[in-house]
Amino acid sequence: MASLFQPFLDLLPYRLEQALGNPTLRSVRVRRVRRSKRTAVPASKTRRRLFIDLAVISKHDAGTGIQRVVRELALSLIDEAPTNWDIHFVAATRRRKYHLISWPSPLEPVDFTPITSTPGDIFLGLDYSLDAVRRHRKQLAAFRRNGGTLWFLVHDLLPLEKPEWFSTNTVIRYKAWLGILAGLADGFLCNSKQTEEDLKRNLDKEFGLKDGYSTVVLPMGHKISDPPLIPSDTRSQPARFDARAPFFLMVGTLEPRKGHGDMLAAFSRLWADGAPERLVLVGRTGWQVDGLHQAILNHPEHGRKLFWFDDVDDAELFDLYENCSGGIIASYGEGFGLPLVEFLGHGKPVFARDLAVFRPHAKMGVNYFPVDANDTLLATYLQSWMNDVNANRIMVTRPDTSWKTSAQVLISAV
Repeated sequence: MASLFQPFLDLLPYRLEQALGNPTLRSVRVRRVRRSKRTAVPASKTRRRLFIDLAVISKHDAGTGIQRVVRELALSLIDEAPTNWDIHFVAATRRRKYHLISWPSPLEPVDFTPITSTPGDIFLGLDYSLDAVRRHRKQLAAFRRNGGTLWFLVHDLLPLEKPEWFSTNTVIRYKAWLGILAGLADGFLCNSKQTEEDLKRNLDKEFGLKDGYSTVVLPMGHKISDPPLIPSDTRSQPARFDARAPFFLMVGTLEPRKGHGDMLAAFSRLWADGAPERLVLVGRTGWQVDGLHQAILNHPEHGRKLFWFDDVDDAELFDLYENCSGGIIASYGEGFGLPLVEFLGHGKPVFARDLAVFRPHAKMGVNYFPVDANDTLLATYLQSWMNDVNANRIMVTRPDTSWKTSAQVLISAV
């Protein structure tokens, strides 16, 4: 019975703080934490230790966009780190503090001794570890006091700015995580200029934090591991649908902001008029989508022109990118939108909602539809775009940023 209430009890102090607190009180707390004295880095230090947090992905890699970013960056850092750096992957659980792990090899022994810092060490919060950072904030604070520096990767500010798109617990966990980072972080790595601007604005608005930290925009790669990390004998065989016939692809967790419902409605209009194009959805079931879930499974075209796969591994995702006619991104909000550059990386044209974060890719083969387009207007834009794709009238420019480049920028930043 106690375990059922544990998540509620864990978050209770933050529920109360977020309900009763205000920016003035939060700014006082943040300033107090950031004033903590730190041990200076000796000029003679020749070797650096980089501790990379993989608390979530090392336990379960769900294959989401965020986890693809974390995985590819972690693998690239192994190859790109300077020779005088020691790379250590770390994780934490409810009961165990941050400790060394054997990722990516599961066969090596694990050292559960809590990590500590010496001056010049770096902790990189690469994973989206909302719970681990919250539970072990004192360990991270000690890491900083002892002369270490703390950097964190930020993907977006959406749970803070658009809480209605997320579960209540996710919003509470995110706000708690960001509040801890406001007090401890020396620097933030952002996946886009948009995320960097949103981060600075919200650190000022929510915590009165205007300076004392660094931000760096990290260019995102697009290539899925080659060869994929998933063993070949676990790949989905045989193919679950005929990928030789043309199809259009959407990649992303089913959640309110992703716009799957809008695209389903638009395709349904076109199918009712006899359109032959097929739509394939790839993504796990998220939250607040019970109606959408049933609409997909009960759709008259499900299994014929409409397909949804919620358990696609790296290898199959790579094949879907390679074989699709084009990619669709209907999100109402993104920090970056990794599938967009993954589509372009495979030479595929993209049909995207006209968000500012997507505009830098305008000349690379991305066509846009209005943010607030209704079903009828969206179907018109969609049919026009598919006609252009089918007639090979869209020229695609592949991105030139690799995960190697991303890792190099990250290393230079920290």
